Amino acid sequence: MRKKKEHSSQCADWMNTYSDMVTLLLTFFVLLFAMTSINSEKWKNLVTALNTRAGVHATSSAISQNANGLQLSSLASVPSKTSSSETDVVVDKVRNFDDLYFYFKNYIEKNNLENEITLYRGDSYDFFSFQSTVFFNGDSAVLQPGGKKILDFLCDAISGIPDQIGEIRFYGHTAKVSATDTASRQAFDRGLSDDRAMNVLLYVQSKKIIGGKKMVSAGYGEYWPIVKDDGTEATRAKNRRVEIYISKTGKTDNILPEIYNSMETSSSSSTMNTGNSGSAAKASSETSVASAMN
Repeated sequence: MRKKKEHSSQCADWMNTYSDMVTLLLTFFVLLFAMTSINSEKWKNLVTALNTRAGVHATSSAISQNANGLQLSSLASVPSKTSSSETDVVVDKVRNFDDLYFYFKNYIEKNNLENEITLYRGDSYDFFSFQSTVFFNGDSAVLQPGGKKILDFLCDAISGIPDQIGEIRFYGHTAKVSATDTASRQAFDRGLSDDRAMNVLLYVQSKKIIGGKKMVSAGYGEYWPIVKDDGTEATRAKNRRVEIYISKTGKTDNILPEIYNSMETSSSSSTMNTGNSGSAAKASSETSVASAMN
């Protein structure tokens, strides 16, 4: 009796390879989908954890924006010294915006100014915080020679990249003292912070390295401290400061141009409508006169 031929399973082996490929493709598309919806807070936590493992200390500036401009809820957590990897970066000349941070940082370290100047590098901006004594004497808004020297260095740094700078903001801050409870002292305190910020701006503007349209100053008085006031002079010294915020071109949130453009468009539209109404009135008047003459 003839034996039946055994059917080989080799003809179906290609199904194994095909199923593996389909599984890998499915996994790949699931991975792509997951990457399109990253939770920003979880991503920040991951980056912070990885930086900590790598020996890079994370910084936190708690900087927020509102209609009045840049505001600080806390800058006390921003260290004056950065990681060793950043310390090794030496920039002899500012050729682009990203060089500015390292160029000025090298200057701070070389001149032992870590206790007077805090430098923070953010996303598309650099932030400088100067103790008021760097620029001014007590209760004075007159720039001192030492402060001018530091501003000269900063101006020299940005003189080669004016087109890469979107905006420079200058902020003046004073410290809370018991005497500010009076109306006259509050007025002086507000005026002092305004004048200090404005005088730093005017000094930079006098160098004619960047258009005045890109610069603005504001005084916050005692109302934006970086450390909680405990009545000591050490705390007040930290809160008395001048800050400079420099943003990249295209990264500023200045909405004035948009507002002015809207106002101009609205004004042009109103003028056109008024002109049309005037023409119609004139035509009607001429018709009436012609009728009367007839």
